[in-house]
This record gives sequence, structure tokens and C-alpha cells, in this order.
Amino acid sequence: MADPSVLVLGAGLAGLSTAIHLLEASGGRLDVTLIDRGHVVGGKASSVAHRDPTLGRTFTVDHGFHVFFDYPNFGARLEALGASAGLTRRHHDVLIWSAGAMRRFRALPLPSPLHLLAGGLESRLFGLRDGLAVFRFMFRIFLIDLGRLTEAERHVLDAVSFDDYARSNGLSDAILRSSFFRFVAQSAFIYPHSMSALSAIAAIQLVAQSYDAVAVRYMEEGTSDALIEPLRRHFLRLGGKLEKFKRATQIEVVGGRVDAVLVAENRHYIHSGEVASGVKSNYYSVETPMPGPPAPVRRQADHYVSTLPPRDLIPVLDPATAALPYFDAIKRLQTQRTIALELWYDRVVSPPDADGAIVGLDGPFSTVCDLRRVQRVAEGHGSVVQFVGEDGAYATRPDSELLADALATLHAIWPLSRSGVVEKQYFHRGAHDDFFLTTPGSDALRPAAQSPFPNLVLAGDFTQTGFRVICMEGAWISGMRAANAVLARQGLPQVPIAPMRGPGGLTGVARALRRLAADLGFG
Repeated sequence: MADPSVLVLGAGLAGLSTAIHLLEASGGRLDVTLIDRGHVVGGKASSVAHRDPTLGRTFTVDHGFHVFFDYPNFGARLEALGASAGLTRRHHDVLIWSAGAMRRFRALPLPSPLHLLAGGLESRLFGLRDGLAVFRFMFRIFLIDLGRLTEAERHVLDAVSFDDYARSNGLSDAILRSSFFRFVAQSAFIYPHSMSALSAIAAIQLVAQSYDAVAVRYMEEGTSDALIEPLRRHFLRLGGKLEKFKRATQIEVVGGRVDAVLVAENRHYIHSGEVASGVKSNYYSVETPMPGPPAPVRRQADHYVSTLPPRDLIPVLDPATAALPYFDAIKRLQTQRTIALELWYDRVVSPPDADGAIVGLDGPFSTVCDLRRVQRVAEGHGSVVQFVGEDGAYATRPDSELLADALATLHAIWPLSRSGVVEKQYFHRGAHDDFFLTTPGSDALRPAAQSPFPNLVLAGDFTQTGFRVICMEGAWISGMRAANAVLARQGLPQVPIAPMRGPGGLTGVARALRRLAADLGFG
């Protein structure tokens, strides 16, 4: 008897996670095939080496700017594969652009929440009164144990915006308009929309609730080399099958089950708008276009896992399926595309103290980093500058204006860049990479992994992961949950999912006392 088969749609982090965990947990007793519409594995966490024959150089183009936080599941996986060497040392400070100057917000090796107090005041982002108000507010956030909230408590936090929640806890509008708090929204690519209090609390806890949580690690090389390639090799060693240039065009449902997925050859320019453009993303493909539309092929399996984002999932469903409450909620999720720009200079244009990403920028690009200052082996002759931001408030502005904004910002931050020559640039602004927005009410719309059809499971950071932060860890956990749904159907052991690490220190003690009081009926 043939092994039960699983067809996974999409080879981003969620798809890789699903496929790897299915093969490992089943001991190879599942036949797992992973397909992707393009030629790049890893989705948003990917990079590609582009060869420029005119310049005689190869340029590593990232999908966008990536950093690595305290990810208990994804981090443990990379360490097990020996891949964490692709991440630089831990940085316990954040560079924030505020009032025309770069300010360094440092965490100190002290018990939580004291790790933030001195560093916050030292940064001069706030005066003493506002600084203490921010410290009290952050401590209140750290005290919230998201894993122990009731469904009703989560709903209340999900329904209110983070700004309104912060105001109700004593923060002024002046504080909320500061670069420090603008960074909270920009880090989720949600600006100019508001985050829900629930998602913002989860994000702040992830990156700030202890000295270890503040630690930021940067990629020492392109994200595909640092993170994705070790996962791809591991997946193939486990016996998985990977097919590129395969695009799902229709999910066929018969008798309450998925009967097949129509898959078309997709061997052509993945984003045709880039063909004649002088700026190309890492997804750009030089494959020869196929004459005429490709004929789809019916692919059948025992189980199907879709990691397609909402914008791609809904169009491949028939109208009756798309109208089901489960999928109708997905339609109501908001998304927004990101933008990214990568510039190679003929000389170093950043100062020595630009040893990390600078966040809190005004305009379409919210973050900038000179990779030469964070990577172990520098690429090219000078600075490799990466910008990243969100398109939402600037969607009607042409590419030329966004590029001009980026250069004006760079000249203000690093005046030496005025005299530098840009040898190469790649600009990325495609609807294919929309981010799910964690706006108020969005958590209630997120789908569970198990769909209404017993043999169709969903993964992706827009699904219910329990992590609530839009990041690599969220995508990785979504794949673990999808794999567990399939494994449960097969009667196989499920994969344990580690929770976000607690804050420890004085905050951990305060949390424990709160739990004890609640258990004793005092609050």
C-alpha cells in the first residue's frame, strides 16, 4: 500500500515548516510534495544572487530587511541544523531616528523590567516624566500573560486599538506620536493603520520584555543562504519532493472534500512588470516565457495544505466554497504590500556607530541598515544599504518619488552618502508580498488550521498561530499547527510547540504573584 500523500501549496517558511514536520513526525511514512509558483524557496524570507554581466559582479538581493528575535521554535530548528552561524552576535540596543538625530536605546543586563529603565532615560527619547510613564506602561504590558487570558479577555484586547489602549493606561498623544511608538506599528508593516492592542502587546513582549528578548541578530549573508537553504536541504534529505514553477489555479471540492488541485506550469517571468524595469526584486526570473496559457494538470493527494496568502487563496476557490463562513472571514482580513530598496555604493557611506538597523524613520521607508556594518563578510566595494517600509499611505505615489524619498532620508542620516555613487540598486514593490495587518478585530477573523474540509489544512502567519506576531516565528508555528492537523487525521504523534519565553526577573515574580492571587480568588 502506498504511503498517504500530502500536497503542500507554497514553499515559503510556512510551507517548509509544514513539510519538514510532517516528514519528521511520520518517520517518512507520509509522501510529501511541496510546490511553489516561482523559482525562489522561502517566500518573504528569501534572497537571490543576481549576476550583472555588465559590471561583472554578483549582487545578493533580499526580499526585504530581516532581523532575528527570540524565536523559541524557529530558532531551535536552526540551531539543530547548525544554521544559526548565519546570524551575527546579539545586539542589545536599538537605533531610533528621532528629531533629526540617531538615538541609541540600550537594554542593560538587569532583571526585567529594570533592563529598560536606565537605557530608556539614557537615550533621551523622552524627558524624565514621559520616560517614567513609558516605563510604567511597558511593565504593565510585560505583566500580561497572554497564554492565560480567557477568550473574552483576548476579544477585548483584540477589539481595541493599541493607541486607545495606551491612552487608557496613561500615555499622552505626544508619546504615542514619538518615533519610539511609531516603530511599534512600522515593525508590523501596518502603518498608517492601527494595531490591535492584543497584537501590539504580543509584539512588544517578543522584542522587549527581558534583556534576552531585546537581543537582535542580523543575517551575516542573504536570508536564503543563512536560513532557507539549510531548511531546503533538510527537507530533501528527509525524502520530500520540491517542484518549482507550479501554480495552483483551482481547488476542486467534491462531496465535502478536496478532490484535486489544478496546477499549471508557471515557467515565465514571475512578475511581468519587472521585465522592462531597471529595478528588480529577488523574485525576478529570467526563464523563457511559455507560448500561450499553460494547461493545468489535476493533482490528487490524500491531504492538502494551502499556505497561499488570502489574496491568492480566495481566487482558487469556487464561489460556494469561498462563501463558507470560514473562508468569508479570510476575505475580510486586511493586507498591505511592503516596499524594499537595496543600494550598493562605491564606498562606505555610513559612520562606524551605524552598527544596526535605524528605525522610526518618517516617510514610506521606516527602517534602514548598512549591511556592511552587520555582516561578517562585506559584499562589494562599499556600503550595502537596505531600506524597508510599507506602501499603505503612499500607494498612489510613483516609484520615482519613493526612491527620491529614500535618497533624501539617507542623505539626512548619513551625509557621506551624498558623495557616494550608487553602483547598483534593486527596488521591490509588488502586490505578491502583501502582509496581513493585525488591525483591531483581526484576531477573531484568523482561521484555524483545520478547514471545513477534512483533508484541507491552512498555514501562514495569517492563521491562528497563538503567537500573534507577524514574523518568521509566526509563519514557522503555523506550519507546525498545519502539520499537527494532518498528523492527527493519520493517528500519528503531534509536534510539540514551545510558547514564547516568559520575562523572568522581577516581572516573572510579579506574574507569579498575580496568578497566585487569581487562584486564591483575590483578583
